[in-house]
Amino acid sequence: MEWTLFTAAFILGYLTCKAFYFYNAARTSLTALKATHVAALAIIAKALEDFYNAKVYRMQKMIESDESDHNINALSYLMEEEIGYYKKKAVQNLIDAHPKFFKQLIEFEDWDSAMVFLQTHKEFAAHFLTRGKDD
Repeated sequence: MEWTLFTAAFILGYLTCKAFYFYNAARTSLTALKATHVAALAIIAKALEDFYNAKVYRMQKMIESDESDHNINALSYLMEEEIGYYKKKAVQNLIDAHPKFFKQLIEFEDWDSAMVFLQTHKEFAAHFLTRGKDD
């Protein structure tokens, strides 16, 4: 009888340890997944910011060189199209990179919802983008 209780206690302890280990590993994995979402979206947003600045700079140079309004408007239209395509494609590629099991964990589905998600995690994104500058 004594060995049966020892064995049952050992098995119960072992299973409890495994359950807590699994819970901790799952929680850590989900936190890492969310952190990668924030980091990826922060990088995409930063790239779009630079792309927009390039657009403004190019338009200023066109105005300074007396380009026609038609050419300036055409450039603006083409770059806005490119920015819109990049936004849509970048978020879709980020979503498509996940296996089916993890798709339910993604908290955004398009650019607008991705920016809301990024805004709710802006402290981490700011820390990620500035890391190394203060270290």
